[in-house]
Order: sequence, then C-alpha cells, then structure tokens
Amino acid sequence: MTAKLAFMQARDPLNPDGALSSHVIREEITGSWQRCLQNGLDPCGVPVDAVVSDQTLKVARQARERLMRLVRPELELLSSQIAGTNFMCAFADETGVVLDTIMDTEFSESACGRSIRPGSVWREEQRGTNALGLALLSGRSSMVMGGEHFFSCHGGVSCVAVPILASDGTVVGLLDASSEVAERQFHTKALVALAATNVENRLFAEAHRDDYILQFHQRAEYLATQSVGLIAVDETGRITGANRMSARLLTGMHLATVSRFDDLFRGDFRAVLRALARGETAQLWERSNAAFFARLHPASLQPLVPPRWRMQEIPAISRIAPQEGTLVLDDDMARDCLRVAKRAASLGQAVCIRGAAGTGKTRLSEAVHRHVHGSGPLIAVDCRRLRRATDGGAAAHAILQGCVAPDPRPDPRPDPRNEGGGTLVLEHIGALDELGSGALAELLDTLREAILAQHWCVLATDRTRGEETAPRPKAVDDLRMLALELPPLAARTDFHKLARSMLADLSPDHRLSVKAVRRLAEFDRRDNLNDLRHHLQVLAASCPAGILRDGQVDRFLAVQDTADQVCPRCRDTSIRRQRCLEIRRMYRVCQCNVALTARRLGVSRNTIYAHLKD
Repeated sequence: MTAKLAFMQARDPLNPDGALSSHVIREEITGSWQRCLQNGLDPCGVPVDAVVSDQTLKVARQARERLMRLVRPELELLSSQIAGTNFMCAFADETGVVLDTIMDTEFSESACGRSIRPGSVWREEQRGTNALGLALLSGRSSMVMGGEHFFSCHGGVSCVAVPILASDGTVVGLLDASSEVAERQFHTKALVALAATNVENRLFAEAHRDDYILQFHQRAEYLATQSVGLIAVDETGRITGANRMSARLLTGMHLATVSRFDDLFRGDFRAVLRALARGETAQLWERSNAAFFARLHPASLQPLVPPRWRMQEIPAISRIAPQEGTLVLDDDMARDCLRVAKRAASLGQAVCIRGAAGTGKTRLSEAVHRHVHGSGPLIAVDCRRLRRATDGGAAAHAILQGCVAPDPRPDPRPDPRNEGGGTLVLEHIGALDELGSGALAELLDTLREAILAQHWCVLATDRTRGEETAPRPKAVDDLRMLALELPPLAARTDFHKLARSMLADLSPDHRLSVKAVRRLAEFDRRDNLNDLRHHLQVLAASCPAGILRDGQVDRFLAVQDTADQVCPRCRDTSIRRQRCLEIRRMYRVCQCNVALTARRLGVSRNTIYAHLKD
C-alpha cells in the first residue's frame, strides 16, 4: 500500500460518526479533525464564509498600523521568493482575521483565492483544519497539505502559517503562504519562518528600546543573521525580555525562572557591557559552560546610554551653543580666574568654577573650552536635574559615560562622541554628593578615563551662598579638581565696560552716559549679570535711541526696585498706603508714562510725581 493510498483511506471515514485512522497522519492534523467534528462541522459540506465588516476591518488595521508597516515588506519579499507557484501570501491578526494579502492572478481567480481575502476569518471552529487556524491555536508553525484540510473543497491547496510573537511571547499576528504546488511547501515553510523572525526581531528592538539588547550565538559568523538569540537587560543587569531563539540556544535553561544576566552567564555584567559598547564581540559562558559569542544589537549601540536617555531627550543634558557678545574680563580677579582655568585645562586638570548665580560661570567655561578644544562639542549636564531624571547612581554614570565615550557606529551624522574630544561641564556639581558613595566613585572613574583617554576637558560649576563660604562638594575633592571662584558683579572693577558692552550687544542704537553707568552700579543685583542684562533690556525697550541718562535709569528702573514700597508721606496711614501702591502699580502698567498714568487714575501729573519720590 502506497503512503498516498493509506492517507486517502485514513481520510475516507472522516464523517461525524466515523473513526479516525491516524497511523499515517500527523497527530496535530488528527487532533484538529477531531475538534472540528466536535464543533459540528461536516467535512463533506461547505465552510462558512466568515468575514468581518468593512468598519471592523478598518479599525483592526488602524490598531495594528505599526505592525503592518513591519509586515508588508516581508510579505513583498516572500511573494517574490515563491513567485511562479500559483501562490498567495497573507497576514492575519491574533484573532485569525486576514488584514493584508498578496497573490498572483491565477490564485486570485481560484475559489480559494476568493475566500482568502482581507476581512476573512480563518479560525479552526469556522473554517475547519487550516494552517492559519492551527498556528493560531497552537502558537507554533503549522503546515497543512492538500487533503489534510478538514473540508474537501480545500484539498487542492497546501498552506504554511507561522505565528509572530511579541517580546512577551504572546501571538500578535500570523504570516501565511498558500499554493497549489505542494512539493515546495517545506522550502516555503523555511521562508515564512524567516520572515516571521525578521518581524519579531524588529518588534523586540522596539519594545526594548529603553534597554540594552544583546544578540548571541554559538558561532560568531551567525551574529550578522536573524538566527541570533536576543536578550534585553536594563542598566542594572535585570533581564527584561528574550526572543524565542534564545530559548532554543540556551538549552537546559528556563528563561522564565531567571531574572538577571548573572543568572545566565558568568562574568561581570558591566564589564561585558563596556566591551560590547566599544563595538567588540565578547565571549559569554553560560552557567552550564556552553560558550557563546555576543554583540550589542545595532539599536543598542549607544554606549552605556539607554535610548530613552539620548542627549536630546534628557532635560539634564544639553549641548551649549556658542554665546553671542564680547566676553569682558578687565577685572583682575576675573581675568586671573580665566588665566588659571585655561592653563589647568590645557594640562588635563579638571577645574571647578565657583560663584554666585549670574557671575559668568558658563561664559568662562565656554572661553576655556574654545582655548582647549576649539570648535569641539561643549556638553552641559545639570547635576540637580540629573538626579531627578535618572534612577540612581548607575543611571547617572551611564549618562555621563555616554556623553564622553566614543561611538562605534559608522554614522555620518554629527555626534559629540565622534568629534575627537570636547568639554563636559558639570553644572551644580555639589548635587552629585547626594549619590551613593559607590555610584559616585564609579562616575568619577568614568570622568578620569575621559580626561586621560578621550582628551575630554572636564569643567564644573558650583554656586556659593552669598558671603558665606559654602563647603566644597565631595565630588570636587574626589576628582581632584582645581577650584576657582568668580567675584560677584558688585566686586568687579570693570562694571562700566561690562554694562556698555552688554548694551552694545543688545541694542547698538543706545549708549550709556557716565552718570547712568554710576546709577546702574548702585543697584543691588542678586543674579548679577543676569539682572544687569534685564535692566539694560528694559531701558533699551523703554527709551528712544540715543544716550541713556541717569534720569531715565531712575524713571524706568528705580520704581521697579521699590514696587512694594510707598513714599514717605504715605507710610503711616493704611488708606494712603494702598493709594500709593495703586499709583505705583498703574505707573508700571503704563510703561512709566506719567501723563498716561494720570489720565488713567484721574489725578494730576504732580500727584503722580509726588508718589514716585522716595
């Protein structure tokens, strides 16, 4: 008896009352037949043409738009690989509804081609034994050849279906290839499986874009193929996901029972990660002594920086653009601070520039940077926001190392790590003292390596507290930084040059008289240069072009500094006090225009002048 005859004889008794002969039929097929019979399907009848509505199909496609964009290129490639065999390729969602198809003309004109269309449902309980329904039910690749279909009307077609798994192992879709040529189905099955793997790996990379993805295999040459195992780990070494190939490669290991990298492989996780981040191929040893070769997945080649911490996405990290305007340092203390900082940075010495807010620490850092690295990148890290933007010291270490480590990717786009060094400014470095001692030590080791090996210049800024001498941050001492201090604006001897230079940058049409400069110097400015810039902006906006005089300074600025004060004659009476405050408020609203203020309040201009006197 030939195998074909034995098969046909096994299928003959397929009826509601018949017994199933399974000695030549695969167990999964006989099991499917049995379920179909239990569901009341008639193998000699016609399957229900189950189709969802156009609106339901539209909603299903929209909900899986991203997945369909990944699947469509694979369908097109698959169709070109099996073309000429009276074929059809399809993609169905996790409920068995076909969402997309590609088929040749001959197949589209067949009865099977007309039934497999977008919106058609191919679950086993409705369509009988078929590859899509079987794969959906089992979660594994399935192949149904001709007469293995439950309904005899499907006997002229052979089909292969492979499920697409998400990173958590759930089925998110299925790829199907059907043809009237049964001889090539085993070859087709391999092609469909490869297409599904390609989609799964892309889904895995997207799902774990916030983690490091390690790809590994027993043979190094296979690392460039799609047959690699993928394991996602976070910055602490915790395993967050693994693809299905990982389970096949790690024989004897149950990934569901392990939670950390160290549970799977021997060796220090961070040491392995550093090697991989440099673009190296590392060798991993499984706990059972099996050897693997590993690389970082291309999506993870951001050295020690998870994608969610890319520089442009982290509020704590920014690239400082060149500052406009002339840097004025005619004060002896400020000039000496710049001179020492330049010399120290040129020798590879880290420098901490201290000073109150607005004393010019960032401008001085930029001047040092231009002296040492010219047009290289100038990166600023606000250490206060860094503590809030990360999950502890390890993450802070990762971000800072990512800023200064070389990038192994062949990427033509500008990247600060590809420019042969630059300057890293740690703003408010004192905030790093709140990190744990171990995390801080690791972070400082990274910075030392950056200075010695990557030719990076490391500067830091920290704020003093008024006249009080604030304690030196521990990070400054541990990094052996040379500490310098910029004087406050009130202590600088070059105020007149600062004011005139700043005004020239803001408005070339305005100039300051000698008395106006003296009057400006008398103001108390807590934010130093920042407050001076604001005052000059107010004067330039309020006064016509030309020379700015001391009377205009008093008119447009003095009232702002005394906005909550009252004139001497109104201090003792609450009613007069409220009236005085209202006059001063309206004066500011009217842009310091006395005539307009008088009209608004219905009083004389002399009354306004009287209340503006100190």
